[in-house]
Amino acid sequence: MKCQLLTCFILWILLMACSTKEPLLTIGLVADPQYADKPTAGKRYYGESLWKLEEAIDTFNHYQVDFVQTLGDVIDVKWESFDAVLPIYEQLDPGIESYQLLGNHDFDVDAKRFGELLGKLDMPDYYYSYAKQGWRFIVLDATDYAYYSYLLHGHDTTEVNRYYAYADGKPNQQRWNGAIGEAQQNWLAQQLDSATMLDQKVILFSHLPLRPLDDPHNLWNNEQILKLIEGRPNVVAYINGHNHAGAYEVKDGIHYLTMFGMVDTEDSSYGILEIYQDRLVLKGYGNQESLMMVLGG
Repeated sequence: MKCQLLTCFILWILLMACSTKEPLLTIGLVADPQYADKPTAGKRYYGESLWKLEEAIDTFNHYQVDFVQTLGDVIDVKWESFDAVLPIYEQLDPGIESYQLLGNHDFDVDAKRFGELLGKLDMPDYYYSYAKQGWRFIVLDATDYAYYSYLLHGHDTTEVNRYYAYADGKPNQQRWNGAIGEAQQNWLAQQLDSATMLDQKVILFSHLPLRPLDDPHNLWNNEQILKLIEGRPNVVAYINGHNHAGAYEVKDGIHYLTMFGMVDTEDSSYGILEIYQDRLVLKGYGNQESLMMVLGG
């Protein structure tokens, strides 16, 4: 009995020691605000996303996160929706950077304005990366090949059809999904090789998930992308939105995290990801659950 008590005491001391260490980085995460000035439909509270996002920004400011990454679908419909929701990000304290990526609902605007999307969202490109504190963050464009975005990307619909066929007979063969094309795959491989050379750990951000394999929201060619990233020991997480119900799976040391959609709750949903050398800690708010993700396991 005394031995058990001593063991418990030692474990408690170790946990307390870990908890007192400051994280290397803290990241504010937001998925699928899907703001629109229209009535609630089912469990989608479109108009409520403004105050939810304001609450998230206040929380990020309070805890002085290093940066904020939004995982797509800032709006639901209409270009004017951007003008209501994007200024809320300007309430971030000076020094807290904000990064965006494209989601399928961001294309629910007049196609004549597709060419303005990058400028509106202040994105350097459709896909890009940035590095902080020995970590590389790779932002993917899950709308690369899709029926709703081919006019922007300049892809022929026959090519979109080819990627759509990757999902034949699978639940993710949905027209509101998309694929990551060959050029972006080559760029991703180069990014991963570069991160390996620089001894950087990698977190990938996307709108569409890769796992679980039976998720109907997955990229059409999710298995192609899994082959690119799995087996690389420096890739620790893939974080996305799109499936508003959220999900989590760990496979071969990579943590696949789908953030709960902000639009799908009367409360709210967002998180703060703390990065440590040996673990990722997601502190969830509202409907978003909290998670401890051990690295290397």
